[in-house]
Amino acid sequence: MRILAILLCAAAAVPLQAGAEEPRWTERERRILESMTLDTGMPPPASPSNDYADSPEAAALGKKLFFDPRPSADGSISCASCHEPAKYFTDGKARSVGTGEAMRNAPTIVGTAHNRWFYWDGRRDSLWAQALIPFEAADEMGSSRVAVVRLIHGDAAYRDAYEKAFGEPIDDLVLRELPGHAGPFGAADARDAWAKLSHSQQTAINRVYANIGKAIAAYERTLSPPLTPFDRYVTALADEQSDGQLTGDEIAGARLFMDAERSQCLQCHSGPFLTNGEFHNIGTGNFSGENLDFGRAIGLRAVLMDEFNCLGPYSDAEPYECVELMYLNKDSHLPLRGAFKVPTLRGLRHTAPYFHDGRFATLREVLEYYNEPPSMDEVGPHELRPMGFDEAELEQLEKFLLSLSH
Repeated sequence: MRILAILLCAAAAVPLQAGAEEPRWTERERRILESMTLDTGMPPPASPSNDYADSPEAAALGKKLFFDPRPSADGSISCASCHEPAKYFTDGKARSVGTGEAMRNAPTIVGTAHNRWFYWDGRRDSLWAQALIPFEAADEMGSSRVAVVRLIHGDAAYRDAYEKAFGEPIDDLVLRELPGHAGPFGAADARDAWAKLSHSQQTAINRVYANIGKAIAAYERTLSPPLTPFDRYVTALADEQSDGQLTGDEIAGARLFMDAERSQCLQCHSGPFLTNGEFHNIGTGNFSGENLDFGRAIGLRAVLMDEFNCLGPYSDAEPYECVELMYLNKDSHLPLRGAFKVPTLRGLRHTAPYFHDGRFATLREVLEYYNEPPSMDEVGPHELRPMGFDEAELEQLEKFLLSLSH
């Protein structure tokens, strides 16, 4: 409701004409602009389920693991294979490739510590729980949790770093009689080996495995987005200056972005990370044929069943701190079918291709899709309505969105 109120207050504006004097922003428009501006001094929110979220020792361990391909089944895939620093921690592929081809696009992890849900369908509720999935996913690293724990234990540098980060060693007895690979996901032999372990063995492995995820999350929390021309422009406005950070077309695009009469942009893309962090159906689900993807309808069930969620036995949070999970609407009703998490608009210059399945190679294609969305007869119910922008306006909107990248 608060976002809707902001939208209704935003004044429509005429795009800036060449050679014309820049129109003044209204007070309401200034407040919206300021709400979209990044404050570099803003730390990530607390992570109650991870006591080591801001530990330098855990972050150092997590960084080593992030770039190490040895935890993968064939020793060739690391976290950085799909989240390359040079590509704003994406991989530039429509669908990521690990030990196989994944069904989705790898989103950026820059600023992801500010998210409430993780993965395109929100199947995990913390960075550390998310970080554990790729190790055992058949199309990502294709390994198992026992193999990953064995690597940490068997490498003297990792073993020392783990002990420094978490204040305790990995118990030799935990690993002594275990198979080389075992885990509840992945290859059939690994699943069978996991099922044969005692509950106490599984619990001991899971505690170490959870800490590995918490270390990777501690590193990922250090990845903050840089200031952009847009941020510098709004800062100059607040100081009653004009520093020329945005062109006339970029300013006109910002006005279109905030125009509640003509666009729906702010309904989903709000705040300093330009996302409301929720799930919306824009007609991109896949409900038949290959690569079925029902989006949040499946992710909702998965996050509730996850043993590593905020309310689970490996969380460091008190139950009352798991607000998002405790008050989650558990009704997997039709609007969640085909709904995907709203991505940040920061870094768009570096994160093509776009959408959860990488279907659009360019930002212009994305804007054209929103401008003339598919009919509901074609793709089923969705939330979009045509915007009716002309070519010049689409170009202005594109230029504004690119000003959100460094």
